[in-house]
Amino acid sequence: MRLIGFVILVSIAVFLNNCNRECRNLANTQSGDIVKVYEFGDCFLYTSLDSQVVIDDATKWTAFKQKYLKYCDTLKLESIDFSKHMLMGYKLRVYACNVAFHRKLIIDDSAKTYTYSIETELCRGCNSELNSPNWVIMPKLPAGYKMDFRNKVR
Repeated sequence: MRLIGFVILVSIAVFLNNCNRECRNLANTQSGDIVKVYEFGDCFLYTSLDSQVVIDDATKWTAFKQKYLKYCDTLKLESIDFSKHMLMGYKLRVYACNVAFHRKLIIDDSAKTYTYSIETELCRGCNSELNSPNWVIMPKLPAGYKMDFRNKVR
């Protein structure tokens, strides 16, 4: 009986080790017309899950920082040139052992759309809640263009 228990325990350990090795290989990527990923340093974001945020001027940015960033030094945040760029956030929640977010911005001038697409690559095997706000700096949305958000799981 002890031998069977030992074999089961070793089998579970091997399975979890393989899953953990697979999970460690996940990495976030950015492509398309994304200028760069925006990092909030030591700031904690108080925004609702699955929220989509577009900040396209300094006034909105100041209001956002006052309302949603708490217990941090907002003066140390990287400045954004809102004459050329905007800040976009697409906060997602997933359940997995680990996750990679593959962020892409596609600008379609003929359809006058910006599509911010996030493909989530999940490492399954456990049910941990993982969140990512997916903040990026992107070119400013021209007048008459619309913003489209898409999320797909691999």
